[in-house]
Amino acid sequence: MRNTMSVISKGLDALVVAMLTAMSVLVIANVALRFLFNSSIVVSEEISRFIFVWVVYTGSSIAMRDDDHIYVDFIRKKTPKAFQKFLIIVCNLSMLVCCLIFLKGSIELTQINMSDRSPVAAVPMGYVYASGIVGSAGMALVIVIRIIKYLTRGMDTALCGKEER
Repeated sequence: MRNTMSVISKGLDALVVAMLTAMSVLVIANVALRFLFNSSIVVSEEISRFIFVWVVYTGSSIAMRDDDHIYVDFIRKKTPKAFQKFLIIVCNLSMLVCCLIFLKGSIELTQINMSDRSPVAAVPMGYVYASGIVGSAGMALVIVIRIIKYLTRGMDTALCGKEER
């Protein structure tokens, strides 16, 4: 299980690096062509925008995995340890519910927009909206693993703020 998660995790990292590289190459090539030859790659702006959307949603899963999202935990830190466990579980369950709602909406949006095509590249817009599925499912998976670790191993191993590890 841990090995599978490691492979998936490294795959997501590599995917984001590849997407950022492709996006950068498209934008730089387009700028160079405009500057040097007064022409451009017509689809490059649209494709780089779509890649950026994918980078954001895939990156959100990576940030959740690495525990890099912003925390506002001053209230939790002021409460007794026994109540902190309850608050951490409630917060993680709340995030999980939000991710599942977002996942449901992303699935519906993807299905609805598969027949719509982007104006320039003629890419089905459902592929762009599918990034929400990847992002929300990835974050939900990380939260489920986080809750299981917290319930089985306790506060010391739970991901509830980098300064506490």
